Amino acid sequence: MSKTLVVARKEIKEILTSRTTLLLGLGFAIFFSITYSQGVIGKGGNGPAISLDGSIFYLSLAIALFMAYVATGQIFLTEKRDGVIETLMCAPLDLRQIWFGKTLAGVVPAYLVSILAALLLVTISSFRSGTALVPGMATVVHVLFDVPVFIAAFTGLVGFGQLLLGMRENRILNLILFAPAFAALYGSGYAVASGFTVSWQHVAVVLAGSLVLLGVATYLTRYLNRERIVTTIA
Repeated sequence: MSKTLVVARKEIKEILTSRTTLLLGLGFAIFFSITYSQGVIGKGGNGPAISLDGSIFYLSLAIALFMAYVATGQIFLTEKRDGVIETLMCAPLDLRQIWFGKTLAGVVPAYLVSILAALLLVTISSFRSGTALVPGMATVVHVLFDVPVFIAAFTGLVGFGQLLLGMRENRILNLILFAPAFAALYGSGYAVASGFTVSWQHVAVVLAGSLVLLGVATYLTRYLNRERIVTTIA
């Protein structure tokens, strides 16, 4: 476990020192928090308000998905393309430890930005409405527990694919996986949030689904091998 944490710390440090990643995450959180807050209070204060809980539920997942995608590309694909992964494989680490450390690292920036987006949404909505708005307990639990597990599952699955596949296949994977998933998640969230009440069942379903996907990703890592990774480096 200590070796895994060494990998995680290395990747987290590199992500948090990347000005582009930090500015992108901050800008993304601010922009969509303001966008969603307009719906929560109603445009101009007169339009039909959408659910604060529903907005937080979907916005936290959408932000998490986007930032996890950005982080995964940096810690898995970029390091593979630049040959950094070869140096890691020379260390006394097995491939599952490397994968797990990188997956943990991908969770940190995505989760921080998701938390920031949720806090900004509540703060901006409360300020503009003149009323202190408080999300329900199920929504709070969703953000605290569902979201990081969801990030880990997404990061782990995509990271596995990026290690296993060649660079051309990875470009195709990115196109097929990210754009439709993010568009569907964000679009459906904004569309149905007006009539959506976050329940404990929703929280449980998201958590269970994320745990299953994380388990699948962990299982698939047994198919990784050093020769395959090296031969797929650009």
